[in-house]
Amino acid sequence: MKNNVVYGVVCVVLGAILATGCSADKNNAAHVVQNGDNSAAMRRIAHKARKAGNIDAAINLYNKAIEIDPANPEGYLGLAESCMDKNLLDAASEHLKQAESHGCNRKKSSYIRGKIFLLSGDQGSAEREFIKYEGVDSLNALGAIYDSREEHQKAQRYYKRVIAMSPNYIDAYNNMGLSLLLCRRYKEAIFYLENACSLPEADVTYRSNLALAYGLAGNLSKVREVYAQDYDGTELERRVAYMKELISSLK
Repeated sequence: MKNNVVYGVVCVVLGAILATGCSADKNNAAHVVQNGDNSAAMRRIAHKARKAGNIDAAINLYNKAIEIDPANPEGYLGLAESCMDKNLLDAASEHLKQAESHGCNRKKSSYIRGKIFLLSGDQGSAEREFIKYEGVDSLNALGAIYDSREEHQKAQRYYKRVIAMSPNYIDAYNNMGLSLLLCRRYKEAIFYLENACSLPEADVTYRSNLALAYGLAGNLSKVREVYAQDYDGTELERRVAYMKELISSLK
């Protein structure tokens, strides 16, 4: 698309010199730009549908984006991630290959391939794929792998790198907090989980992790305060009671 836009600019200059325009070329360039804009808008809606958990709608929307602009790799990447959400790993791999054939971002494609390996149960291949590029998504995923191996200090070093690179990366704060919980470093865990919950995209999952951290630290008043952001009445009391039982069982 960039080359078409540049070509359109060159035509404008030549038109001024020759006094006969390149109107057909300019119209073609404008058509390409419009298609690109429409495809990008479709991908944005698809991303929102996927984030909301409506994966079938996301897949349909990404396909429409590809119909409009088949040369753009982002639609194929979106399809690959959506297929992973449904555990359609062969389809995800095929869409990833298409994205790569259209020149997609290598960090992004490597991360997605690593996730496919991880979902397939091939943790070693996933680790090797994540190590290839130092993107924040891959580094965060590496941290999760090391936590699963109980290599918590190593995992935490990766989460800290992600936070240094991207201070608003919510999952790095969340994963760091959970990793510290596994090490029974409750005060530090609360610090990172509070940071996660302060970010705009924080939802009930992140707040529940924070409530757990306060519970393990023995602070039931904060447990209630955090849970009250999402629950009330009987459900709030049920969750606080469960946390009391959990604390008692750990004594």
